[in-house]
Amino acid sequence: MNLREFIGHGGGKIKSKSIMAVILLSAIILPFSAGTAFATTTNGTSNQTNPITSHNLTNVTNLTKTTTTTTTTTTKTITATNGTSTVKAAGSPASVSFTSKQINTAATSVTNFVQTNHRLPNYVTISNTEVTMPQFLQLITANLLDINKGLTTPITIKTVQSPSDPPETVENGNILESNYLSLAQSVQKTINSTGTAPNSLNTSLGILNFQNTIYTFSKILNFQSTNQRLPNYVSVTPWTTITTTATASNVQSVLNAIGSAEAKFADVQGVTYNGLDDASVLIHYGYGDCWADSSWLYNQLNAAGIQARIMGYANAPASSVWYLHAWVQINIGNGWVDWNYAEYNSQHHGNGGGYTPKVLIDPGKAPAEIASTGY
Repeated sequence: MNLREFIGHGGGKIKSKSIMAVILLSAIILPFSAGTAFATTTNGTSNQTNPITSHNLTNVTNLTKTTTTTTTTTTKTITATNGTSTVKAAGSPASVSFTSKQINTAATSVTNFVQTNHRLPNYVTISNTEVTMPQFLQLITANLLDINKGLTTPITIKTVQSPSDPPETVENGNILESNYLSLAQSVQKTINSTGTAPNSLNTSLGILNFQNTIYTFSKILNFQSTNQRLPNYVSVTPWTTITTTATASNVQSVLNAIGSAEAKFADVQGVTYNGLDDASVLIHYGYGDCWADSSWLYNQLNAAGIQARIMGYANAPASSVWYLHAWVQINIGNGWVDWNYAEYNSQHHGNGGGYTPKVLIDPGKAPAEIASTGY
């Protein structure tokens, strides 16, 4: 990866082919993506209500909850015909298999649903089969482990019961690939031995509850579907943060909290953590370059229900201090605007190079990893 250098007019973040000495001024760590349908939920469990089809799920730009319902009535039995139009009510026994691609597509839809509605759906429909969230956890963890082994065998759905009273004490942070693969194995072991989904996972960041476990593994498969490889890490945010919707009445306070936190991170070039130049750098060290800062901002804004995307330049020459620079834009209902770094006295910089902007990472792709875009 190209090394970075400071912008001479105040420490703005850019990327360059040359190496310049860097000076750390100060650093403070603040704890701080076919045929898929959903049913709404109010508590993350498997209670059924009316389904929401994927074509009704659009990016939320006004930061309010929008729910579209139909009068579809589910049944308690399986209706099997030619194997392609099987309809299974949530919670029913099943003898249906899904391909890795079908499971990944559903994982992308669940990821988008959570980021738009700040809750899990009751079920997700895969190839006309209603899959409950406990069953979905079985499918996505099995698929993840198969992908890691290079296997493409279809995965058969099982009858999986919901856990009770899932606790959570997890903190913001990243779980590395080796760790989330181990967690997936733990999920499979529990389901295979008890027939019930685990109510929590003990991670290096604390206890991850059932709902957040599903969301976390969905994000991993969403990334894999987009990039054709597993991510080096997955970012984790407390479920209570995810379910706290940024509405028209509190959006500014959410922006201010995130902005104040970002402003604490010093702008330091050429820093990586575990070989990555992303949010993990800021979380671990409390400082980093524009890639790390943009990744952190993007992840935080997405988790808060605020549309965000990462931008770069299409034509900044390698000789420019803005070469490979990255920054964040947000959309709170009035179109895309650059993140106001100056408003929060950020030590990082936005769109200041005067070159042609381009989108590096669209909304809903957390965790953000700019290197994966080939920028």
